[in-house]
Amino acid sequence: MRDLAQAVGCDESMISKIEAGKVMPSLPMLNKMVHALDRDMASFFGLKIDEYKLVQKPEERLKVPVDALRGGIGVTYERLVPVAAGNLLEANVHVVSPGGEKVDLITHQGEAVGYLVSGTIELTIDDTTYLMNPGDSFFFKAYLTNSYRNVGTDEARIIWVNTPQVH
Repeated sequence: MRDLAQAVGCDESMISKIEAGKVMPSLPMLNKMVHALDRDMASFFGLKIDEYKLVQKPEERLKVPVDALRGGIGVTYERLVPVAAGNLLEANVHVVSPGGEKVDLITHQGEAVGYLVSGTIELTIDDTTYLMNPGDSFFFKAYLTNSYRNVGTDEARIIWVNTPQVH
């Protein structure tokens, strides 16, 4: 308890109270504890990868509208990697409606790789724009800004794999 308290910047009695359920930690404090223990938030709450299916049918995948941290419209993420403990990668199918777009100005360390399954998109990495057609792929370092938009008349589907941002 002493080591954890020192690592997160509080006293031992606070850790003891949190452990006993007498005090509810703030989210920033909880995040510090999770990182100090070299865990992730899901495992901290007892979630295990075994609780999730290792194989998912398309209708079973979690579908998330473009996230609040990134701008965009007409984009849905189909999660290929379940939200669970210990995942080192994020992988999604980005489903982009005609005219849909995503703008990601958040940069971090890591990498991104993708494959355009269907549709036509314009992918911009930093200041360079690429016209992509089915079968085209991309790779870039995650410290580069990126965006895309569906410039075709059909839905676009992109398999997108990246290292998640570390908080």
